Amino acid sequence: MPYFINPAWEDKCVFLPCEGDMPFAEMTIAWREVQELLAETGWKRVLVDVTAQRTSPEMGELFDLAKLIWRDFPQGGRMALVVRWDQSRFAKLLEMLVRSVGVYLTVFVSEEQAEAWILEESQGKHSKERNCDVILYKSD
Repeated sequence: MPYFINPAWEDKCVFLPCEGDMPFAEMTIAWREVQELLAETGWKRVLVDVTAQRTSPEMGELFDLAKLIWRDFPQGGRMALVVRWDQSRFAKLLEMLVRSVGVYLTVFVSEEQAEAWILEESQGKHSKERNCDVILYKSD
């Protein structure tokens, strides 16, 4: 299995390594698990790192993936997607698709920049309570 959901409750974050060959059916299962966690906790932030994946969705699957992401995404939430340079064309198209239906997704090629972006809104609240809701990333 190329993913493992590991919630970090203290930070209100979930770490999900995505690597290897991940068929669309498995992407669907992983994302539904994340959506369940979002619904249960009320969290609204997601950081997905797919830089270790060897496969990318085909064009038809890309539209299905966009529908999967926005279907039950929390209103007012934001998502960062970290990709390799060779994945950026696919990722920017996905960004355009989900933004067109109201999901605030931004693509990054730097994990550090993605983390800073996903946390920037909550930095003022950080001393009271960390507001990073779900982080999905690859492990080294």
